[in-house]
Amino acid sequence: MENALSNGTVPAMASRSSAPKAFESTSDILVVDDTPENLVAIEAALTGLATNLVMAQSGPEALRCLLQNDFALILLDVQMPSMDGLETARMIRGRERTRHVPIIFVTAHDRNDDDVLAAYRLGAVDFLFKPVDAEVLRAKASVFVELQRRTAEVARQSILLQNQERAMHERALSEQRRRIEADALRARLLENERLAKELARKNEELRGIQAKLEETNARLAQDDRRKDEFIAVLAHELRNPLTPIVAGLHLMEGPPDSTRDLSRVRGAMQRQISHLVRLVDDLLDVSRITSGKIELCREQVRMRDVIAQAAEISQPFITQRNHTLSSRIEAGDVVVHGDPVRLAQVISNLLNNAARYTDPGGRIELTCREENGSIRIDVSDTGRGMGPELLPRVFDIFVQEKAGGGGLGIGLTLVRRLTEMHGGRVQASSEGPGKGATFSVWLPRATGNEPTELIEPERELSMLPGRALRIVLIEDNDDIRATIGEVLSRWGHQVFRAPTGEEGLSIIMRERPDLALVDIGLPDMEGYEVASRARATLAEACPRLVALSGFGQGKDRVRSAASGFDEHLAKPVTGELLQRVLIQPRVNHEN
Repeated sequence: MENALSNGTVPAMASRSSAPKAFESTSDILVVDDTPENLVAIEAALTGLATNLVMAQSGPEALRCLLQNDFALILLDVQMPSMDGLETARMIRGRERTRHVPIIFVTAHDRNDDDVLAAYRLGAVDFLFKPVDAEVLRAKASVFVELQRRTAEVARQSILLQNQERAMHERALSEQRRRIEADALRARLLENERLAKELARKNEELRGIQAKLEETNARLAQDDRRKDEFIAVLAHELRNPLTPIVAGLHLMEGPPDSTRDLSRVRGAMQRQISHLVRLVDDLLDVSRITSGKIELCREQVRMRDVIAQAAEISQPFITQRNHTLSSRIEAGDVVVHGDPVRLAQVISNLLNNAARYTDPGGRIELTCREENGSIRIDVSDTGRGMGPELLPRVFDIFVQEKAGGGGLGIGLTLVRRLTEMHGGRVQASSEGPGKGATFSVWLPRATGNEPTELIEPERELSMLPGRALRIVLIEDNDDIRATIGEVLSRWGHQVFRAPTGEEGLSIIMRERPDLALVDIGLPDMEGYEVASRARATLAEACPRLVALSGFGQGKDRVRSAASGFDEHLAKPVTGELLQRVLIQPRVNHEN
C-alpha cells in the first residue's frame, strides 16, 4: 500500500481532497479490473502521468468510486464476475454525473464485433486488447488527462472572467440604475395607458357580447314560447277531431235512428281520422326534412297537372270557408323536373293557408306564369295580411299569426323546405294587417337533360277483387289485430290471427295462406325475420307478404323488400289501401 501511494495510486475508497477539482494539478483515472496483476500492469504503464489512479476490482466497487470522485478517464475490463464491463458501462451512462466520462474498454478475449459494437453503443471512446501496449495506453490516457486539465483551466478562466464581468456590471449598475428606473417608470406609464385603452376596448366588446346574449336569450325565449304555443295548438288540433270520433263511438254503441244517421256518423269519423293522419304526416314531413331524410320522386311533370291536383286537395277546405277560388294559368304546359306529390303539397299548403287566414266569404287567386326562365306561382288572398315584423319569420317552424285560425304552424315551413329541395325559392308579401297577403314560389323549368324514370306497365293481377282469401294476420297489438281482422272477415276473407312471430310462422307453414299481414315490431322477433324465414322455407309456395309498420320512410321500405316482403304499409292503414293490397299480384323474388 505504501508503494501504491508513493506512485500516485489510491485505493478505491480513498477520500477526495477538499480543494476544488477545477484547480487541482492532477487528474484521476479509474481502473476497473478483477485481476490484481492487470491493475499492477496498468499502473506501471501509466507511471509518469501527472494523475491519480483509483483501482477497483468489480463493477459495483467502480460505481461506488464514481459516487465519490470525478474522473478524467475510466479503463474498464470487459470480462468480470457478477457485473461485466458492458453492464457496468450501462450503469455509468445511466447516471447524469457520469454520463459523459470517457470509457476505454480493455479485454483479454479475441476481438468480437458484437462486443465492440455494444461497447461503442454505450459511448466507449476506444477498445484495447490485452496485453495492453504501455506506450499506446499512456498516449491514449494522456489525451484524456490533458483534456480534463484544459477543461479545468477553462473553467478557472471562466470563473475569473465572470468575476471581472460581475465587477464591471456592478460598477455600471449604479450608473445606469437611475436611467433604468426612469425608463421603467416611463414604460409603466405607457403600459398603464395601453391597459386602460385595452380595458376600454374589452368593455366595449363585453357590451356587444352582452347585447348579443340578450338578443339570443330573447330569441330562445321566443322560441320557447312558440314551442309552448305549438304544443298547445297541437293538443287542440288533436282533441278537436277526437271529439266527434268519441261521440260517434257512443252513438254507434246504441241502435241508430236510421241508416242515414249511421252513415253520417261514419262519414264524420272518417273525415276526422283523415285530418289526424294529415297532422301526423305534416309532423313527420317536417322531421324528415329537418334531418335530411325526405326523398323526392322526381319526374317530368306539367304545372297544369300539379296545380289541378293541389286545387282538388284544398277545394273542400276552401268551400267549407265559403271562399271563391279563381285561377289564371299562363304556363300550364311548362314542364318541371320534380316530385308531383310534393309540388302539389306546396301549392295546397299555400291555398290552405290563404283559406285559413281569410275571413269567410273571401277571395283567393292562384296564378302561374313564366318569369325570367323560371315558373312563378302566386297565391293571393283578401285575408288578414301581415305586419312587417312577421314577414321575415313567416316561413319559420311553429310561427303563426297570433289571432290563430287553426293548423300547427308548420305548413309554410314545409312549403319553403320542399321548394328549396326543388331548387326554387319562396317569398311572402303583404301591405299590412287587413290587406291580404301574397305567397310566391319560383321553380326552375325542366331543361330536358334531367334523368327520367320509366313507368312500368301494369302487371296482370293474379287475384281478382271479391275472391275470398285465406289471410294470416300477425300483430301484437290486441286492438289492431281485432279491428283489422274483423274488417277482413266482413269482407268475406278467412283470417288466422297470431300475436307473436313464432305463432304466426307456425300458422303460415301449416295453413299455406294466400296472404300474410305482418307487423314489424313484434315482441319475440322482428317482422323482417318472419318474412325471411317464411321466404326461405316455402320459396315459391310462400304467400304474398305485406309489412305493417309505423315507419314508412324509404329506408324502411327498402329493408322490407330485402327481407322478402311484397308490400310495405305505414300505419294507420285505410280500408281503401287495404283493399288495393288484397288484389295486388305477388312479386317474383327470384328476379
